[in-house]
Amino acid sequence: MVERSPGIRQSDEWVRAVEARLGVGFWSWDIANARLHCSAGLYALAGINPAGLHLDLAFLETLVHPKDRLPVDDPHGFVTDARQTDRQFRIIRPDGQLRYLRSEASRLFDRDGNATRVVAVVSDITERQDLRERVVNNRALLQNISQLIGAVFWIADEEGRLIDHFGSDLIDVDARPGDDVTNWRSSLHPDDLERLPDLWRETVGNRRPYSFSPRLRLASGEYQQFHIEGLPFSSEISSNLHYGGISSRNPRITAPRTPREDIASLTPAQVRACRALLDWTAETLAQNAGISISTVRRIESAEIPGQSDSLRLVLLAFKEAGLTIWHDERGRFCVSDLA
Repeated sequence: MVERSPGIRQSDEWVRAVEARLGVGFWSWDIANARLHCSAGLYALAGINPAGLHLDLAFLETLVHPKDRLPVDDPHGFVTDARQTDRQFRIIRPDGQLRYLRSEASRLFDRDGNATRVVAVVSDITERQDLRERVVNNRALLQNISQLIGAVFWIADEEGRLIDHFGSDLIDVDARPGDDVTNWRSSLHPDDLERLPDLWRETVGNRRPYSFSPRLRLASGEYQQFHIEGLPFSSEISSNLHYGGISSRNPRITAPRTPREDIASLTPAQVRACRALLDWTAETLAQNAGISISTVRRIESAEIPGQSDSLRLVLLAFKEAGLTIWHDERGRFCVSDLA
């Protein structure tokens, strides 16, 4: 038995310490002698007890998921395969666990330029891979939801710069993640753009909910009103001062928070506007609200108080017919028949 020198023993201890701390393992292939050496860390990654077992290339590859395996008929060709430079694969441990590993190999050469050894570091990337899959799945889900409900999900920083968004085909294709604030705002109608800076600064400065109903340029080049709602990221979840929210042409999607008294305070002109949007006659409104035609006439001529039971029946009829009635951030009356 050959006794190892103190220097070699110390090097082995360092390697074991690094492997234990970083959760990695090493393998090396002696090209001249066609011999494989595996570190204790690699045994641990493979879920194998090193006592009484010497790993070889063929056995190691049997642990690899069948769809990720490489041919091992030629050991030299296997270890020098260009794919070994950076290879990600799944293994099925003897205990049945599925793990994702990454092997990064490099060749060592002698002074004459001949390859003498292949050395690789192997790391367990299961948690990273699981996180990546969750992120990909969440992005795909948000993209699908945005298409199903006809809305854009967005994330912006405290300066208003667009960090990320989903459903970008609904608005101007010039707005891209990472664009500066000027480029992103180019999708806004000029009249609405003038109001945005003060509103955004006030919202972010007070860390309060964001609500804005500007006109945005669609991919077709036309402008249409969107209803934008957003909230600051929770400090318990993120340290970033970002806002996230939703933008839609349908006010029902963004669910504007309208006070009860606003809904019950329509003027005669606003009642007429709602009736016109539904293309209802006074008789139709009376029938749907369960009131007389003369009552409708009195509501529209301001002869009935705005808080009356009759007006509440009218509002209920409008709501059941599919209208959404609210006041925007400037207190302006808004009504929509988008379903």
